[in-house]
Amino acid sequence: MPNQPKTLNIRPRILYQVAKAAWQGQLLERREEICSLVHQEFADRTTRRHVANQIRIAMGLDPHDSDTVISEHDTEALMGMASEPFVLADPEACSSCAPGDRACERVCPVGAISHDELGRVGIDRTRCLGEGYCVEACSFGALAEKANFVPLINLLRQHEHPVYASVAPAFAGQFGPEVTAGKFRAALLKLGFTEMVETALYADLVTIKECFEYDEHVQTDKDFLITSCCCPVWIKLVENRFPDLLDHISPSVSPMVASARVLKAFDPEAKVVFIGPCVAKKSEALLPELKGAVDFVLTFQELEAIFEAAEVNPAEEPDEENPQASWGGRLYGRAGGVSAAVATTLEKLIPKRAEKFRPLKADGIPDCQKALEQIKRGELDANFIEGMACKGGCVGGPGRILSPEEGTGHVNAYGDASTSHTPVENPQVYAILNRLGHEAEIPALTGEGPMATLLARKFSGQNRPLPKEEK
Repeated sequence: MPNQPKTLNIRPRILYQVAKAAWQGQLLERREEICSLVHQEFADRTTRRHVANQIRIAMGLDPHDSDTVISEHDTEALMGMASEPFVLADPEACSSCAPGDRACERVCPVGAISHDELGRVGIDRTRCLGEGYCVEACSFGALAEKANFVPLINLLRQHEHPVYASVAPAFAGQFGPEVTAGKFRAALLKLGFTEMVETALYADLVTIKECFEYDEHVQTDKDFLITSCCCPVWIKLVENRFPDLLDHISPSVSPMVASARVLKAFDPEAKVVFIGPCVAKKSEALLPELKGAVDFVLTFQELEAIFEAAEVNPAEEPDEENPQASWGGRLYGRAGGVSAAVATTLEKLIPKRAEKFRPLKADGIPDCQKALEQIKRGELDANFIEGMACKGGCVGGPGRILSPEEGTGHVNAYGDASTSHTPVENPQVYAILNRLGHEAEIPALTGEGPMATLLARKFSGQNRPLPKEEK
């Protein structure tokens, strides 16, 4: 396709068509029709095989060497969460970028993208962190991430399980400036979700744990704690490139996983769907030590396609907010938010330790790599290191709708609207702790209690002792 223009992006169109057919319960019957319609629409710029593979990726399937959408072994794969890897290369779709003008190679911070002598794209899985920058940069669909909404739509239509939407705080403003948290909640309920919960509420719980982890593990001027547990790419970077630093990672699950574990502790029949801007969260949900907590992961772009397919406009829904999270928990959606949340909460919980709290914000993978190199050389004067792989934090994730700058403004406003400044003042935090057996003051969350166990994570190669339930 040497004459292909640089503006070809059929993914939004395909996401909509696949979501619409799935919502109507006709996806398998209409898959080839969708392929023909989209191919006809873009006939002068793409091939039928490329369209078929884009449809497969939107259905959570790997690309294949056929002009048809489904093969005989694919039906079972459509029933659950898509398999790894989530960031995929379709080499046949990549042959138009000039060798010196390949945006995917430029934006990959770890050099995982390359092209062969025929111009076909490939991904080095030993290097890839799965953050999805390359997907955002590719306008042809030669690089794409698997969608997860086909089995989710089936689940919502069946009404057999309570289905909870755990919504990342970065949602603020993504679906329009007039879409409040209450309107967004009403739109999700209209789709068939049982309830929307703020992932930020569970960030409140993780913040408390991070404060006590800091108190326990930072005892001298040479000690430090590596967070943020909410960014799977940052954690993977440490695990893959800096394994000597593993013992310094806070042994906490992400707020996404915390929300799912707590909701399922309350209702074992529940299904939990995480909705956010992050592609890498799809991989995090399948990690062996975390698998089974989160059932599906949607990006904002994928949810936007579902809203359009189901003819649900969040801006037109009633404002039915169910506020839950603190200012600190909501700030997890942007760079520096975790540090800010822990700093203010530490002042409430352990004031004497707050005086020596020295945070560092690493914003974007290059900054993260630089900070880790400095730590390794003993050159960093900080004892709490927050890493965010996407520039701007979660608001910069490739599944976003707004620019990171716009998203940051909306997250800040969303945080300021909270009635609680820290988790310590948030009555919703105490309600969860009480339901799980903590009836007195806030527990340390580093021992063997029910909440400590739900929030604990053991990293491969980490030598710290964990609660008995996690050994």
